[in-house]
Amino acid sequence: MTKRHSSNDDRQNYTKLDNDYVRNADKATNHKVQSRKRKMRRIVFFAVVPVVIIGFLLNVLTHQNETLAAKEKKKVEVEQQLAKLKEEQELLNLEITQLEDDEYIAKILRKEYFLSEEGEIIFALPKKDDKKDD
Repeated sequence: MTKRHSSNDDRQNYTKLDNDYVRNADKATNHKVQSRKRKMRRIVFFAVVPVVIIGFLLNVLTHQNETLAAKEKKKVEVEQQLAKLKEEQELLNLEITQLEDDEYIAKILRKEYFLSEEGEIIFALPKKDDKKDD
């Protein structure tokens, strides 16, 4: 049986010719290899860079959506608070207009401070409780 030599062993046994044809063939081979490397680098660059940019933009978009949702929630809360404050303001304005009326003031004085007009008798009745003692 004969033993086969690997390609590395074959290269050691041969010498390379040094003429124009061989040099041009080597240059062409090297040029093809370099060209293929450049193409692969371009492909990798134009595949990776857009993916990175798209990922960054998606991250920014997600962050902005979260911020927008938080601000919308805050807006709803502030609008509810504003509605309550407007309602309170309307009640206070109503009270102000009522306090300008002398009859209303007299009614409050009679009710809260047990003041009476001349000849009027005030009876203080105990407040009714929801719980009854049996």
